Amino acid sequence: MQGRSIDDLAREYNVHRSTVLHRFGKRGVPRRRVARKLTDDAVARAAVRYAEGSSMAVVAAEFRVSERTLAREFRRAGVMIRQRNGWPQR
Repeated sequence: MQGRSIDDLAREYNVHRSTVLHRFGKRGVPRRRVARKLTDDAVARAAVRYAEGSSMAVVAAEFRVSERTLAREFRRAGVMIRQRNGWPQR
């Protein structure tokens, strides 16, 4: 199973990704380092598109990354993430 993603394994075995991580952790399976999918320049360009009003989903698709990846990169870069439409304010 070397080289397969946690999400891929979770889908194949119909379990949550945290279950895969937990089982691997118990067995001492080493995890590979996560390679960044976006450069600092790409994050800056994505932030501009997001600030112009595009949704997280649209910007993520344009940059060919998941919304989760884009949100993580935005948080890392200090980009303020808008509240989702219809979600209660915190």
